[in-house]
Amino acid sequence: MQILLQLQPDRPLCLPFNYQYQLQSAIYAKLAEIDASDFWHDVGFGGARKFKAFTFGSIKGRYKVSENKIIFEGGVSLEIRSPVFAFCDDLQRAIELCPRIKLFDTVLTVTNASVSNLHINRFSAGFRTETPVLIYKNSEQGKTRYFAPDEEEFYIGICNNFERKYEAVFNVPAEHIQIRPAGYFKKVVTRYKETWLTAYHGAFEVKASPKSLEFLYNTGMGSKNPQGFGFIKLL
Repeated sequence: MQILLQLQPDRPLCLPFNYQYQLQSAIYAKLAEIDASDFWHDVGFGGARKFKAFTFGSIKGRYKVSENKIIFEGGVSLEIRSPVFAFCDDLQRAIELCPRIKLFDTVLTVTNASVSNLHINRFSAGFRTETPVLIYKNSEQGKTRYFAPDEEEFYIGICNNFERKYEAVFNVPAEHIQIRPAGYFKKVVTRYKETWLTAYHGAFEVKASPKSLEFLYNTGMGSKNPQGFGFIKLL
């Protein structure tokens, strides 16, 4: 499911280039208002590697860049997705009870919150990233290896990640999806909290059942979706 929020800040919204952590924290803070944050933040789905079952896109609106800051002028929008109805229901209920979200030192009033549920009625779909896709592997020595779209491990990682999340939510084996590149790619080095991460923008063609394609759309592609990575648009 998808929740599209229209937001009106009480002052020009000024953000750093890397604001994913603060935005994720604002979503958790909203859920905490109805005592729902503990489950979505701490429990989630699956075994040792917990899946938090939501993702979000970039803040959109008219903006300018000044002194390494993004300054939005006027209203903005934000889309949040989850394959789990309960998450969307909790977030929507929290917004209805108090239609305000605080991001940094700015209070944003929710002027509209629309809920939808996209259906994909085919066995192949094209996707383009709105936020970059992240695939990585940690070694026994504690080093992190980031994979690029010109490496086979990148696509294996996306498929394995999809299967783990699908099985965690539905508690049944996931089908094997097929994914291939469908255009150019752009490397993005971004910061999340105190860590620098390497991810990639690009386009992909995915072959899978409609249910699996919808799940991928609602969860995001690759790793760290609840941190704002792998948010994709249907082409």
